[in-house]
Amino acid sequence: MPLDGLNLKSKGRLEPGLDADLTLFTLRRQPTVLVDAENDSLQAEKLLVPLAAIRAGKGYVTEQGSAERDFDL
Repeated sequence: MPLDGLNLKSKGRLEPGLDADLTLFTLRRQPTVLVDAENDSLQAEKLLVPLAAIRAGKGYVTEQGSAERDFDL
């Protein structure tokens, strides 16, 4: 694993006893313009929409996740 060289043995894998923060999202076919901090823009055809996250064992559902899905975190 690439993280082994950084001595981060508890990162980068989904296994019992290791750290695991996750983000659940949907990929929506929705043309959109993305603009960065320097005001450069890029036309995208798809958009990542966050639905929920799990951080340090606790679940968090976004407003979009509540509206679109029935999560039991």
